[in-house]
Amino acid sequence: MDRDHRDDSLELVRTLTRESMAFFSPDKLDSFEADFAVAAGALGAAGVVRVEELESRPLKTLDTTLVAGMFFRVLMEAGGLPAGIPERVSFFRKAAKNYLVTHLSGQITLSQFYRLLNLIEENARNYFQQQKEGWIGPGIRTGGKPLPPPPFREAVRVEALRQALGGVDLPPKGRKLTREGLEDFLRATEGGWFRVLDLERRFKVNKKTAWSYLNLLLQAGILEHNGEKANRVRYALASGFRT
Repeated sequence: MDRDHRDDSLELVRTLTRESMAFFSPDKLDSFEADFAVAAGALGAAGVVRVEELESRPLKTLDTTLVAGMFFRVLMEAGGLPAGIPERVSFFRKAAKNYLVTHLSGQITLSQFYRLLNLIEENARNYFQQQKEGWIGPGIRTGGKPLPPPPFREAVRVEALRQALGGVDLPPKGRKLTREGLEDFLRATEGGWFRVLDLERRFKVNKKTAWSYLNLLLQAGILEHNGEKANRVRYALASGFRT
């Protein structure tokens, strides 16, 4: 990657990292510039920080370097796709969404979560579009006026999902996996595929419990199965609940 391209990429990473920290750890914004300078140095010296490292660190002390590393890695993967801008932006949004849902879900409200995802998508689209046209505009350069968040968009038929969940006979002692919690989780997936592990991590339950709830939702017609087995199994909202 040439120096100008890398500088532009790092500036996008800086923008998105700062927005994420503003949502999840606003108390760290005072030290953000210094923290990001360290993150940029780590990225330049050792390549992309592995997102998997987050699993070994406490989420209560969200690390700017790890968030920046996630965005940089996803940006490089999306930029290398032999596809058009819509495909790259979609890849970028989904990768960022999966990271945020898996590791940070529950720390902000659902509406804030969607606003953050839409902001990520808009900035990524702006970046790839400008990259194609051969210029980088003020929405990405340091000191430029930040892009406003795009309009809120719901990917799930919320009322239909809520009614369907209301008709499911959930275990009476389910303190963690409530109807409201399941609704928030399924809305956050935006109708995309997710793993049993994602449900386990979101609600901090064991695999057996997660399987039992997923099977209930599958039998109720709320979810669909990808037909695979073992660690290839994925679930998604049934088409009738997706907009």
